[in-house]
Amino acid sequence: MSTTIITGQKLDRFTPATQEALRIAQREAARMEATSIDPEHLLLGIILQGDERVMNLLGALGIDVQTARRRAGEIAQPQDNQTMQEIDLPLSREAQECVAWALAFVAHMYFSAIFPDHLLIGVLRHQRTQPLLSFLLPSTEELQTRISEALGADYTAYIDQLVQSKIRDQSVVSYGRGASLRVLRRFERPTATFIDVLDLDRAKRELRDVVEFLKATPMFQLSGGRYPHGVLLAGSIGNERRLLVQATAGEAVVPLITLSMPALMEMLIDLQSGAMRFEDLGLPVREYNLLRRGSTPEKGQRYIQYIFQQAKDVAPAILYIEDIDALAKLGKNEGRDQIVRQVLSEMDAVEKQYRMVAIASADHPETLDPALLKAGRFEHQISLESHGAQPGARRRFCAACRREVHPDWQYCVYCGASQARVCPQCGAPLPELAGARFCAACGSALPESSAV
Repeated sequence: MSTTIITGQKLDRFTPATQEALRIAQREAARMEATSIDPEHLLLGIILQGDERVMNLLGALGIDVQTARRRAGEIAQPQDNQTMQEIDLPLSREAQECVAWALAFVAHMYFSAIFPDHLLIGVLRHQRTQPLLSFLLPSTEELQTRISEALGADYTAYIDQLVQSKIRDQSVVSYGRGASLRVLRRFERPTATFIDVLDLDRAKRELRDVVEFLKATPMFQLSGGRYPHGVLLAGSIGNERRLLVQATAGEAVVPLITLSMPALMEMLIDLQSGAMRFEDLGLPVREYNLLRRGSTPEKGQRYIQYIFQQAKDVAPAILYIEDIDALAKLGKNEGRDQIVRQVLSEMDAVEKQYRMVAIASADHPETLDPALLKAGRFEHQISLESHGAQPGARRRFCAACRREVHPDWQYCVYCGASQARVCPQCGAPLPELAGARFCAACGSALPESSAV
């Protein structure tokens, strides 16, 4: 393939399948008598190339793959190899933007090579591909309607939300004590908005400043709105707090980076005690390297720094520190004060130009280090009242992350833990004892299928 398409350094990072998709795009541009390769040619080339990763991505986004491939084939026409060899068209400015977006996505995900699905993400979000994408979708699909109705930047924002809501980048810790998997870090772009959150009207009003600041609206700038350094959500159950934070990110149309403080603290304690080995972590290499050396507080400090840097890199963004009061699980002798100081240092280093807001939640805010609640940190406290269950209704909680779960769930949607080993009446974890027939928490009889 001609290096006039992609400069040498970038071309080396494209896999053979991605280069083949570019060749097909070049062929289609030439057939249409275009003077350069545009984003719509790239979209055709990627779909016609038929890479399995691309097909999986399209399916995950809710796109009918067979219909899209059939309609793309109707547009394209085969050409002989000699004609393809004579083609030498450059990328248009818009197509170069697509490649740049793909490169940014790959850099964020720490991939070494650019696969066709990475390029597809960069191409889909360009407004030039909107008409062709609408044609490739069945007319009866709701997705086609939403894509057709979006205009300009709204189209790109919608595609961003669609991709990030379906493709979540997260780090999961695997615990070997028979407990569960725990989500330690998550990167997503939520699609929920305030209208999806029932009640909590006062909290939503108070979070409106966060939304206006992240969107950098003229209203916020002209009103002299106070810079929301940090927000603390106190009280209520974890489910409502998380949904409220997701809705805030959705309203502002920004990414959401989540750190589970309980998962981090438990992991550090288990590593220190020897209950967990580094080989059992199951984390990405870049995060494994942060935790494989140094003392317990040094590990925690590096990971806190890494999380804040992630949020800065994708700003405007929201950083959600879930259950920050879990810091109390780490004793003073185990380095709690050093980790708290790292959080304070990171909060103090967040400057206005980053347009990043840190939101933390706590069941027991009174146990927090007072320094965390000072001006410029989590000074804005929003108290929440639980609306998650009706009076007298039974509530079932995940034994791993203690979030409320639906009685019919086989796995927790928040941390992935199996729900098979909890009491169906009260949600307490069942004893790992042969012959156990009653729940140790509520005394109710266990079904035969639950007995060990």
